Amino acid sequence: MVAANAHEIDSLYAVFLGSRGENAVRLANVIVTMAGDSAGFTNVTPSDVMNDKLLKSLIFWHFDRSEMVEVISYSNKALEQYSQKEDLFNMAGCYNTLGVAYQRTGQLEEAIDSYNRCNELMMQLNEQESNPFYEKNIRYTTNNMAAIYSSMGELDRAEEMNSKCINLMGELVDDRDYQDMATYLHNLSDIYLSQSESMEGQRRKEKVEKAVALSEQALEYSLDHNDSPNKVAQRQMVLARAYFAAGREDEAYTMIEEALHSAETEEDLFVQAEIETLFGHFLLVDGQYRDAENHFQKAIALSKEGNYDECLLNAYKGACDASRHFDANKALAYYEMSSALKDSIFNESQQALVRDYQVKYDLAEKEHQLEIQEKNNRTQAAEIIILFIFAGLLIIIMVILVRLIRVRKKQNKTLARLNETQNRILSVASHDVKNSVLAQNMVLKLANEHFDSLSREELKENMVALKKGSDELKDKLYTILHWIYGELGKEANPPAMFNLLQTVEEGVRPHNEELKVKGLVVINDIAPSLQCYDKVNVFNIVFQNLLTNAIKFSKEGGEITVRAVEEDKQVWVEVIDHGVGISQQRLQELMHETVKPTEGTYGERGTGIGLFVSRQLMVKNGGQLLIESEEGQGTTIKFNVKKARL
Repeated sequence: MVAANAHEIDSLYAVFLGSRGENAVRLANVIVTMAGDSAGFTNVTPSDVMNDKLLKSLIFWHFDRSEMVEVISYSNKALEQYSQKEDLFNMAGCYNTLGVAYQRTGQLEEAIDSYNRCNELMMQLNEQESNPFYEKNIRYTTNNMAAIYSSMGELDRAEEMNSKCINLMGELVDDRDYQDMATYLHNLSDIYLSQSESMEGQRRKEKVEKAVALSEQALEYSLDHNDSPNKVAQRQMVLARAYFAAGREDEAYTMIEEALHSAETEEDLFVQAEIETLFGHFLLVDGQYRDAENHFQKAIALSKEGNYDECLLNAYKGACDASRHFDANKALAYYEMSSALKDSIFNESQQALVRDYQVKYDLAEKEHQLEIQEKNNRTQAAEIIILFIFAGLLIIIMVILVRLIRVRKKQNKTLARLNETQNRILSVASHDVKNSVLAQNMVLKLANEHFDSLSREELKENMVALKKGSDELKDKLYTILHWIYGELGKEANPPAMFNLLQTVEEGVRPHNEELKVKGLVVINDIAPSLQCYDKVNVFNIVFQNLLTNAIKFSKEGGEITVRAVEEDKQVWVEVIDHGVGISQQRLQELMHETVKPTEGTYGERGTGIGLFVSRQLMVKNGGQLLIESEEGQGTTIKFNVKKARL
């Protein structure tokens, strides 16, 4: 592409602002490239400014569409430019945007780091020139960090962050200050209630009393200073929880009824559903099971009307807990509906992320449209240039659209294959488990009916058959449980520090009997001092699956080696066997995440789910699982974990 001059880029930027849909963002990407190609010109200041404008526009464009991966990418590009210019204010804004994007994509550590960087820059700016905006922004980012720590179960850190927000408030001046203070008091009260759930006696009583006092103050501020009805209802719900925890049940029911009335007046279906669910839980604790179920049913109806899946799932669970005390069939029906909804939520290929901000460009659009008109009136030559460039861009866009259609078709095929694989997993698992149980039951039945007539050798044969069937059933159940573990999102536990050598030794220990039967030796070739920082439960699940496979496909009297290869910020854990290996055709099947039962060297029966589950867990954890094998020569499977920062 020929480098564009500043005049051309300015004109095309106006065209970008007048565009709609995906064409606009593609056009913007092309102009960013053109602006970068113009760097060889001297005194092309408008192009440099345009590059900044376009990056901001792209960030807000993708943010408005909740496309957080793109937001992260463009924010980092913008940070590079602002860092070169030492533009602290815009750097702080980029870090704040990155924090929100990381938070929504589940990268919580990166989100906290971004918020901290934003706060550091805001404090530098405030030292240069005191500004209330900087202090407010520090409070807002600190409050976001508190929410992250709370979601991670680090309640003490969350309490520390919320207390910091309260201390930063200073003197309350206007309604906005009181509303912010109400939010921080509300959040801190919620944290105290969560902490009290794991306490007993006087400690619990003190936490609950603090929660009551903070909730009452938060509600008072919201009512007295024109807070939104939605916020008032939230304050009332937390206060009702605090009253209930303190044993003040009459006040709790009164408060929750007030919240429900307010939500009904505002016709806020989501808040109504939340309140009905909370009402049901209160009645459930009080033993009023039928009344509790009625409130859960109301919550179910409201959630369905508003398409609130998470709220609907909680209502189903509550209704199941209530109805099991008086109608087991109804409880089972609720449980089945809950399970079906949970599967539906998990299997959706894309989730619509919550939209917090809506950036509009109407004013800028009109201004730049006027600029286009003025430039077209000034010179016919400029009009011809724009028409030619625009025609070229249309051709480029058409080519890109064709390619995108092909990519989408390919993605649809991939999604269909993955759905088929998941259905295959459930089918194989249920079929194999059923067959194993029936086989063992048959052996036990025969042994029981003919016990007196069986010889010692025949009894021994029956016991061997039972042992083999039990081992196979154990492997199947272990793998199925891992799959369910991933389906329920249990792998989302926060990372922790662990010694790799010790963790591997603990993972090998449950397999000692299997190793002894086959005469296998596990060589643990890992440095004793190697420390990792990652999700230990994910590591254990993956390692157990890989070691089980290595034992299954190793030849009698062989060796299995576990070793670690350190890189810059990560460690590759390799499980190496010298068994039967994997054919190229089977490797291709594994790479495409298919599920196919196989047999080990002793005829061990496998479902083929283990590697699929391991790969899925590693992808969710941001890692990789790689397979290297040659038929008859053995197999090496490796996965990566994060190295601890010492």
